[in-house]
Amino acid sequence: MVERRDAFSEMAALQKEISRLFEQLAHFDRSDSGLGLGEWLPNFDVFETKNSLVIKVEAPGMTRKDLTAAFEGHKLIVWGEKKEPKAEQPINGYLCMERSFGKFTRSIYIDQAVDLAKADAELGQGVLTITIPKLKDRRGSKIRLRIKEDGQ
Repeated sequence: MVERRDAFSEMAALQKEISRLFEQLAHFDRSDSGLGLGEWLPNFDVFETKNSLVIKVEAPGMTRKDLTAAFEGHKLIVWGEKKEPKAEQPINGYLCMERSFGKFTRSIYIDQAVDLAKADAELGQGVLTITIPKLKDRRGSKIRLRIKEDGQ
């Protein structure tokens, strides 16, 4: 038996499905793809100075209790939660909401010779600044090795 398809009814079903998806998206926080509800990613700036590697993380409205930073091998991982402030009066509904709130985790790979034990983190004016001192580049330098004989 041959089944006939009605192109108009298929288009209407597709349009209904797309509308449903857009309605669901309206309830999500503005965030990068792959994130779940209530997750977001703060912006990072990573740059070098003569003596260090610097990572700046946008963290407006956050305190040091809201943030954690740690090294795992060659990765710097920053995680925390940006809490939505309590409303001073009841909100009936948003006409526009572009600020993001919720938990986040970001990591970056550190591929330079740096001294992780001397890394420093400071939170000020809504920016977490992580400074990691560079290690002296020893390539090209000569280090003479003392050669021992058996038993010495």
